[in-house]
Amino acid sequence: MHVFLLSLPDSRRRRLSAIGKVQSMGTPFEIVDGVEALKMHSEQLKCTKHALTWMKPGEVGCYMGHMRCLQRIVDYGLPYAIVLEDDFCFESNPSFPFHELDANLPPHFHFIHLQRDIGLNKEYRQHGVEGCYWRISPTPLGTVGYVIERSLAEYVLKNHALCDLPIDHMFSSLSSRGRFYQPLRPLVGIQFDLPSDTH
Repeated sequence: MHVFLLSLPDSRRRRLSAIGKVQSMGTPFEIVDGVEALKMHSEQLKCTKHALTWMKPGEVGCYMGHMRCLQRIVDYGLPYAIVLEDDFCFESNPSFPFHELDANLPPHFHFIHLQRDIGLNKEYRQHGVEGCYWRISPTPLGTVGYVIERSLAEYVLKNHALCDLPIDHMFSSLSSRGRFYQPLRPLVGIQFDLPSDTH
């Protein structure tokens, strides 16, 4: 199980909180530094002109940080990897323990949304149960925790490297063309008492 922990270097409280949670499982992980878009000139931001007109700098930086994670999946030749944002927390009654995720993956998948639906995507739909997963399309919004398979990471890097939508909206828009899942009971949630880097 390869875990990428996405975290801004200056967000010490969030980073230490996330590191403590991952270390408590004994799971190897790698920190990927997030992107603080507010400190960058607009020409340095890997986004479309359209995105600059309506997206928050934090949302653009978040997108660019996730692209860093996907690039490592491709560079390392991983079949898949888990991406966690640094404000994640473990749910108390998951479908299976987080450290057993490898043993409980669907036979074929592109994306697994690990967190619960918090009601932000009115189009979110579940399309039946396969093992301990819902088949879903589109996805709930949020990217605090997910598993992504390498071919989808490659597709995103080739076709969506420039930010034009928030990262969760981009994944949701792709869900009708792939095998997207969500555990029957979520594995991770959002720790709401941490400061927000996006907003």
